[in-house]
Amino acid sequence: LNELTMIPKLFFTNNRIERLSVSYNKLNSISRDLFLSLKNSLEHLEMEHNKLFHLPDSLAQGARLRHLSLAYNQLDESPPLPGRIQTLSLAGNFLTSIPSALQTLEPGSIRYLDLSYNRICNLLPNEFLDWSSSLGTLNLRGNRIAQIYKNVFPASMPVKEINLSFNDLYYVHPQSFSNLSSSLHVLESSSTLFSGYLPFETEGGLENLSWLSFDNNDFHILKLYDISLFPYLKYLNLDYNRIVEISISNDYQNVSLSLSNMRISYNFLNSLHCRTFSYMPELRNLDLSYNRINNLTKHSFTNLPNLRYLSLAGNIIDSMESETFANLPKLEILELQGNNITYVSLNSFFNVSQIDVTFTLNISKNYIRYLEGE
Repeated sequence: LNELTMIPKLFFTNNRIERLSVSYNKLNSISRDLFLSLKNSLEHLEMEHNKLFHLPDSLAQGARLRHLSLAYNQLDESPPLPGRIQTLSLAGNFLTSIPSALQTLEPGSIRYLDLSYNRICNLLPNEFLDWSSSLGTLNLRGNRIAQIYKNVFPASMPVKEINLSFNDLYYVHPQSFSNLSSSLHVLESSSTLFSGYLPFETEGGLENLSWLSFDNNDFHILKLYDISLFPYLKYLNLDYNRIVEISISNDYQNVSLSLSNMRISYNFLNSLHCRTFSYMPELRNLDLSYNRINNLTKHSFTNLPNLRYLSLAGNIIDSMESETFANLPKLEILELQGNNITYVSLNSFFNVSQIDVTFTLNISKNYIRYLEGE
């Protein structure tokens, strides 16, 4: 943290600077001559957390500039940009739309774009054209986006990760992601959707997802059939929703999910259907903490040969059938603290953890009066 209000002139005379960081100052303007003097040397420029509301057009002449961060300033539009920029952050400004300055970038240049925490309201067709042909990460977190229209993301954009969290998505066209089926692997959509459904209805584009975050939304019913539409999904976060049921429909038969991490904590589940998780043989981590689950049966956790972490903390469990946790050979951590358990049978843990696996069981903050078994 410093308090510079202007960049000293000594920078203007040193035309060999490759990396310049003047973040966390009180800069409110930049001389045009600075970028002219460094146009053939500067490769990395950081001007985050200042008071800049305008930058000179000479910035675009930075022939070697590849990494630029103007995050958390007071810009209401993007300045002219160097044509071969690779990473760009304009996060935390006052932008109301996708910057038109991006249209001047050379195709195949930019790979990372952060426009989070601005005031962008819409994503429109033709905003992501030739300039996005190498874009791998797009961060739109914390804007005011209410709608995403059809074919906003072109097939020429090989984006692997999109973050839409903390927007107000009331409408997502079913074909919004249809052009991205071969590239998109990570979709962050926390505190975004208000439809009550998972996922929003899409027609293609999400088939190759491996990471999906839909926490802090308003989902009520989780249908395993819907999850099966993402055959490569490894990580699913549904924390802080209003899920009351995990349902298995009749058309969900002989389907095996590839999930390895699943989070459903802080919801309203009061029971688990028989064999709810038996279709997830690759599951390693399962978090069901802080729901309203009141009892467990010997069919609650079957066919989970790879499960290592299971949390049921903070529920209202008062009973468990014998062998509830049986045949979980790789289980390392089982959290049952903060429930209403009064009786524990060690038979519930038959064939839990192989001999070379350290097993940790937390049953603190319960009402246990009896322990039985060997």
